[in-house]
Amino acid sequence: MRARLALVAATALAVTSLIAWLPAPAARAALPLGAFGAGIPPPAHHGTLRVSGTLRDGAAVTAAGLRWRAPRLPRGMRLLSFEVAYSWQSCDAAGTHCRAGADTTAAPFAARRYPVGHADAGRRLRVTETAAEVIQTRRNPFTFQVIRRSVSVLTAAVRAYPRHRPPATAFVNGTPEPRTASAEEYFQVAAPHANAADGQVSEWYRIDHGRWHAMPASRVFSTGHLATGPHRVTVRTASRAGATEIGFGWRVVPPPLPEPCQGQCWYPPHLDRAGHPMRWDWQIGRTTPLQRTGRNAVDIYDIDGFLTTRAQVSAIKTGWQASTLAHPRTVCYLDLAWEDYRPDATPTLRGGAFPATTLGHVYYGYPEERWVDLRQLDALEPMLRERVAMCARKGFDAVELDDIDSFDPPSTTGFHLTPGDAQNFLGYAFNLIHRAGMTALWKNSPYLSWWGREYADGAVVEECYLDHACFAAQFQGSRQYGITCTVLSGATPCGWDDFTAAGQWVGEAEYAEDGYVCSPGQQCEGPHSFGTFCRSVYAVPHGFAAVKFDADLDGRIFFSCRE
Repeated sequence: MRARLALVAATALAVTSLIAWLPAPAARAALPLGAFGAGIPPPAHHGTLRVSGTLRDGAAVTAAGLRWRAPRLPRGMRLLSFEVAYSWQSCDAAGTHCRAGADTTAAPFAARRYPVGHADAGRRLRVTETAAEVIQTRRNPFTFQVIRRSVSVLTAAVRAYPRHRPPATAFVNGTPEPRTASAEEYFQVAAPHANAADGQVSEWYRIDHGRWHAMPASRVFSTGHLATGPHRVTVRTASRAGATEIGFGWRVVPPPLPEPCQGQCWYPPHLDRAGHPMRWDWQIGRTTPLQRTGRNAVDIYDIDGFLTTRAQVSAIKTGWQASTLAHPRTVCYLDLAWEDYRPDATPTLRGGAFPATTLGHVYYGYPEERWVDLRQLDALEPMLRERVAMCARKGFDAVELDDIDSFDPPSTTGFHLTPGDAQNFLGYAFNLIHRAGMTALWKNSPYLSWWGREYADGAVVEECYLDHACFAAQFQGSRQYGITCTVLSGATPCGWDDFTAAGQWVGEAEYAEDGYVCSPGQQCEGPHSFGTFCRSVYAVPHGFAAVKFDADLDGRIFFSCRE
């Protein structure tokens, strides 16, 4: 289980999803402003939604005709981001019973253009265009609302694929960069476009000049481990009407070497000057950091990179009480997932930082967050560079990158990523942090922790005590993604004691909501007692800075293991 660390309940988050699902067959005017309440006007649009292109299996159609704008907001409110998304459905003749369109992909904001799928033939398409404005209504505590307005239109029936034309397919949900350090990739293809009268369709694929393989029923295949150099995949689709081929070529390059931190960098040490794991607090669910004093004082504050100001970082580092240091050090929390309430969330099509095609599935049921396609390093570099530069400008000492485990499992994001895709992205990201004069923290993802220690300078792990997965000995012999976990002295140890054994700091978080670790003073038996937790995770030779928090990380619960 993985706790979600976001500003949801923690910051009195108010999400208002007011969607005007306008009935077919024609797009209609938006609802009156009063329907949206709270005095916040909804997005405004001009024009008429229409679908252009050929309504036929194998052709492409496009939603067009609407122009959206964000409204003038009441005084004191701020527009954080503005997005326009498209949803395609396949409906019966009456337009009442609908399902997801046959060729719907993982990236919803990129779906203005829709390749008509084979299963859409004989049915009508409904496209819904939705504009969403994310509005900050209060600075402290950070509070925002999402106001959406939608327009829909229903098309005529989709015609079948032309008879006697060879069947065809296409790659969907992303391909590798032209140059990548990832030595293994997944490819996914769409269901074949074909006419049933031309008989059964067969599909094969091959890697480079190897033998042809039958396409799996999932239409997802792996390249296996690839050597450095150029590579190409080819997909062949055939029936009695003939055959077509599609291909994709790219180059595997050596991974970037780890770069040392530049300048007067602070490396979080495993032990403080008293010889104990250096104490920390995690407050990414607060607008204003809360100071711990007296026996609760800590040496490290891990706080939100966007909401925390430069003045607040300076105050912590120059005036706050610490546990063993002169003053605490600060860690800049950054999420590698897309979050619609961040000021850089608007897709690049509208001047923001995130290319729409990089956005995938919703993150574990949180509609304000989506996974990101880490294969697309070139497209995401500007966003990452600016976020890291923001942390440096504010004076942070280190950066924590969250949601680096987008390959685990590969189906989570919708993009079928591999550990190599993550390594290619993170090698660049951690070197970028070091070039900016800050150190970096690894986050979760145990099957790559042995690799991450070469690039990062410490780690944060959640619920490893609950999951019995803190130390390399607990992972020994387990195998995932071609990685076999070894003991601490082996080549691929998968526990976070790999960091602490090298003198690097690890912060460990357990959550009250799990009901597993009792609070100090509670009468609990066995592994549930707070004392047993601390003896098992904190007080061992390569132990961690272990703390029991609340899942909102808003400072309400803070029980830190101590000497």
